[in-house]
Amino acid sequence: MRGITLGLMLAVATSALVAVTEPLTTPAMAADITLDTSKLARLPGAKETYASPATTIFTSPDSVPAAADAAAKLLAADGWQRYEDPFSASAANPNLSIMTFKKERQGLSVFVTLAPAQGNATSVSYTANAIVDDLPFSKDASEIKYAPERPHLALVTQAPLEEQLSFFRRELTARGWLPYSRRENRKMTADDDTSEPNERGKFAFFVRDNHRPLMLRLQNREDGRLDVVIEAVPQKLLTLLVEKEEPAAPPAAAAAPPAESEPHNETAKGMDANDAFNAIAGEILNEVRKATKDAMADLNRPASQASGSPAATETLAELADGNAPIPLPATAEEIDFDGGRGSLEFESASSVKSVAAFYRDVMKRGGWKADRSVIDKDNMVVLRFSKAAQDLSLTIMAFGKKTRVTASGSALATAEAEPAENASEESHAEAKLVTELTAEERSGLPVPAPHSVSGSEKSLFRLSVNATVPASTETVLAFYRRELAKIEWKEQAGSAVLSADRADVAFTSPQGPARLVLTYKNGETTSVLSLRKTEEARKSGLLPPDGKIKLLFGNMLEQDAVLTIGKTTVKIGAGLGSKKPDGPTLEIAPGKHTYSLKVSGQPAQTDAFEVTAGDIWGLMIGPGGVLPLQMY
Repeated sequence: MRGITLGLMLAVATSALVAVTEPLTTPAMAADITLDTSKLARLPGAKETYASPATTIFTSPDSVPAAADAAAKLLAADGWQRYEDPFSASAANPNLSIMTFKKERQGLSVFVTLAPAQGNATSVSYTANAIVDDLPFSKDASEIKYAPERPHLALVTQAPLEEQLSFFRRELTARGWLPYSRRENRKMTADDDTSEPNERGKFAFFVRDNHRPLMLRLQNREDGRLDVVIEAVPQKLLTLLVEKEEPAAPPAAAAAPPAESEPHNETAKGMDANDAFNAIAGEILNEVRKATKDAMADLNRPASQASGSPAATETLAELADGNAPIPLPATAEEIDFDGGRGSLEFESASSVKSVAAFYRDVMKRGGWKADRSVIDKDNMVVLRFSKAAQDLSLTIMAFGKKTRVTASGSALATAEAEPAENASEESHAEAKLVTELTAEERSGLPVPAPHSVSGSEKSLFRLSVNATVPASTETVLAFYRRELAKIEWKEQAGSAVLSADRADVAFTSPQGPARLVLTYKNGETTSVLSLRKTEEARKSGLLPPDGKIKLLFGNMLEQDAVLTIGKTTVKIGAGLGSKKPDGPTLEIAPGKHTYSLKVSGQPAQTDAFEVTAGDIWGLMIGPGGVLPLQMY
């Protein structure tokens, strides 16, 4: 998210308005604390605007930064500990500051901004902030990241590990959480130490009725301080150790990857305890590993043995009426083109070298300039082209017995459809030749027939089907409205954005939200129907917060990889995330992002990608660069 957290702004503003007419109280606040904001310390020279137990507002002659700094120091001296939201970012703004504090079980939001209506004085608002899931802070805690609604807490302390273990066990028990023993598979009493060792410290589980379990992790740092993390985790983690230790496996066996026939248990067995809290991420990375397994097998065997890579290079003809802005080889199949995102994927029975030769030739004849190939092997070729202000990147990879091509760039981004009055009457007449469409099932969802191209994409929390049909958008839309109603999908009222050449409609389904996008071009309509399985994503604990995208990283290489996205740099160690879910994660804002990948001994690779709020992506670093798979 750019700038301040919008939800917090609205919450503060709304609270202030409500407080003018009636006190702001919540069940959580009333049960545990009574905070009177009117009695909190105020800045020197402050002039009261409004005061009540719930909200107090005053002005200060100081600038916004100076007033915010002074307020933070006053509150800290009174025992308030400041924390940041771990799942959102904020940009520096000299005219606005939002701070959050906690003292024991009390929460406080401080909103500092310019007040134009009061002669551009600085306005400071104190607002009581309900703590939904209270977690204890160490007295000397620093670098505090806290999200009470998750719940999630991360902090750094100078205190010894055993002292902090006792502190958190005592404080969590006082808040209704009981220690849980995975060895005995039951709740324990407040005095029982159920902690388990890991490489750099200890971890322990706590349970509470009608809540997800909490995992407390204490890790010694090289600088002598202690990292503390408390986070809600899936219920199934409470039984991992029982499965693993009966009988106990030697360390080497614990690190071995699980059998390929049991993909679900890959995240539940044979893991270091240190990685247990990330277990559910293994489901994501497992999907990415599956998607690249055949390709990696070909890359690791001699080129002469690689499937789909015959020694001879054949000359490929161009596919007639290809549904993409760039030429496609005649052997292209399973074509998936998205002009909105500027992406293209397809498979071919031709060899990697044959497809690469096709694009070198056809793009040169089209006036495109070819950059030097970063990777040029019999089983993988990476091509980059540029022309005027446009660019195109193609990764051509042996994938089992076929060749898979992934393309991206501005050359694939299509402009918005022209107004209906500018559309060709001849092309519309052609599109209306087919007016009766029948339903075919693909991955459990309907696709219209007859179609020239159809395909599907399936991941852990997402399903997408597509087809290209010689019919108008009106005909295809009528087909989907009819067929989706049969499976109890409902169109969201007022969501449809319609024109003669395009339709964008939102639906609700028993599994989650869905979206249908229809695009008309050259006498055919391309349909893309995407379903997000929200409840499954929410149960996994990986659903990102509102307005965010979650990325999970893995590295299949034998060298460390460094990926820079915008201003954030992520280091993915050699092998991390390739056999177990121990790779890093990152939450980013929606929109278009530029990234740079650096691997020792290889040229840096730079590219761009675009993501939508709520997405979950698994990103695996492989020989061809970043191999993405959208999971939600």
